[in-house]
Amino acid sequence: MRFIFFWYSFIVFSLPVFAFPYHVDEAILDEIIRHKSRYEAMPTSNEIMFDLAMSYAYSGQILKGWKLLKKIPKDYAHTVIVTYEKRMKEDMNEWRYPFKCAFGYFFVGEKKQSISLFKRVIEINPRQVWGYGFIALVYGEMGEVEKAIEWCEKGLVIEPKATAIHFLLGEAYRKQRKYFLALKQLMIVGRLQGQ
Repeated sequence: MRFIFFWYSFIVFSLPVFAFPYHVDEAILDEIIRHKSRYEAMPTSNEIMFDLAMSYAYSGQILKGWKLLKKIPKDYAHTVIVTYEKRMKEDMNEWRYPFKCAFGYFFVGEKKQSISLFKRVIEINPRQVWGYGFIALVYGEMGEVEKAIEWCEKGLVIEPKATAIHFLLGEAYRKQRKYFLALKQLMIVGRLQGQ
């Protein structure tokens, strides 16, 4: 239940990122367009839904990605792991492979492996802010609030306007009963939503 609430909260406060108050690489925007086109042609393909969901995830469009992930059968996570473990061995410099594989491990309950892979994303691409955000999310889901805060702060150094990460930081402060700091983060979220 805690997991569902945490994801729901993360998604609800990520809604305004569709306007992109932060930087998104042109290559990622192009990738979204390609995957949307594939999805429109084959809307029931698990592979295509997953690819589009991941493009949304690493562009910060959390809600859109989550909606697609909910349509994919849970056992597809094993396919994701097998596929992207293989691809990571073939190309150790492509950050998208560990990003996608991290989601596979997360959905089979191997959260530490998921965090390890998101850290690998950051080693390959230190500017991929959503790697930091998802590390914070997983730590928060595991109840390791101090680590969640640490990773939120690291992500916000990379991209100070990452709305969802501000929300995660506020949620972590709320769990620590640091209500003033939580409110401050929610006010930042509100300001960014208005942009």
